[in-house]
Amino acid sequence: MLKAITGMVKTDVHDHYLYKIKMGELESLLDALGYRIVERIIQVREKESVDFVFGKGKIDEIKDRVRKLDPDVFVLYNNITSKQKWNLERALGVEVIDRYDVTLMIFREAASDILSKLQIELASLEKHFPYVKLSASIKYKRMKAGFKGGGEYAYHKQIRAMQKRIKILNDKIEKLSRQKELEILKRIDDGAKIAVLTGYYNAGKTSIFNALTGFNKPVSDKPFTTLSSKYAGIEGEKVYLVDTIGFVIDLDPRLIASFKLNLLDIKYSNKQILVIDISDRDELLKIKLKEDLRILKELGKREESMIIAANKADLVGDSDMRRKEELIVDIAGKDVPLIPVSTVDGRGLRELVRTMMEELELIR
Repeated sequence: MLKAITGMVKTDVHDHYLYKIKMGELESLLDALGYRIVERIIQVREKESVDFVFGKGKIDEIKDRVRKLDPDVFVLYNNITSKQKWNLERALGVEVIDRYDVTLMIFREAASDILSKLQIELASLEKHFPYVKLSASIKYKRMKAGFKGGGEYAYHKQIRAMQKRIKILNDKIEKLSRQKELEILKRIDDGAKIAVLTGYYNAGKTSIFNALTGFNKPVSDKPFTTLSSKYAGIEGEKVYLVDTIGFVIDLDPRLIASFKLNLLDIKYSNKQILVIDISDRDELLKIKLKEDLRILKELGKREESMIIAANKADLVGDSDMRRKEELIVDIAGKDVPLIPVSTVDGRGLRELVRTMMEELELIR
């Protein structure tokens, strides 16, 4: 089994809990990729080091742990620059990646359709292009130009090849994006309403989608089983229900940009069914819900177009449910419909559909 050391520079000295949630999420993603976490290293600093993220003394400590534990990779929660990656890899003698790399690795494993694969390849190329450019320039800057290069350094060819591939991928995705947008707009012009199942990964969106549509989409404990959106007509094709990609804490803006095609469904949706895992611990529930709402607002959606489906209600007792519902109302507001549901015993599913239809003004 592959081994990983994880690390974080924590810049909020008052954060005594959230960073543990973030690190736990990172490590669960690594576990899904087949890595065993052999150590977690945290440093509290006012700000990250420009050159190494960590301070010099901490780098010496990490170097010692790498030498003793012999990990395959050192994984930072912090997003790192090309310069930081270059410096860290030379200082530690091991591959260094960040949480964005890990997310892309998970996506790559989960991707099954052409569109997802194109978007992942583009996101990966754009992420690694600055590092390749830096490392290639360092490696080749003193080399003489080849006779056939006409004065062009060897690394220019590598850089131009990546730039060409990025342009090709952008063009393909842009074309597919226009096609998809036209398909969505045609549905809207034909009078259909669009409701999306959205929210944190592993909250149970696909299970609810299957229960409401009769489909049998794959459901897994692994993160990001759903990368490409799936449409299904329900209630006599009056509404298209869409299963969408899941969210994560600190969702990288580059990921939103790279997967803008998938997020078109949310952009054009009339109603967002925000699926939360009501069985989560209270603090985790609040963190995830706030992150869900933040991302949806960044995508142009507001609470008045949302319904909260508190999934896995079969795992929560009555008194706990009342307490959790109060927490949710404190965050989302009392005007957002909140419906406890379960795909295990079926509770709340009919109410969820009825509320959705009422909110869409398709029934009274």
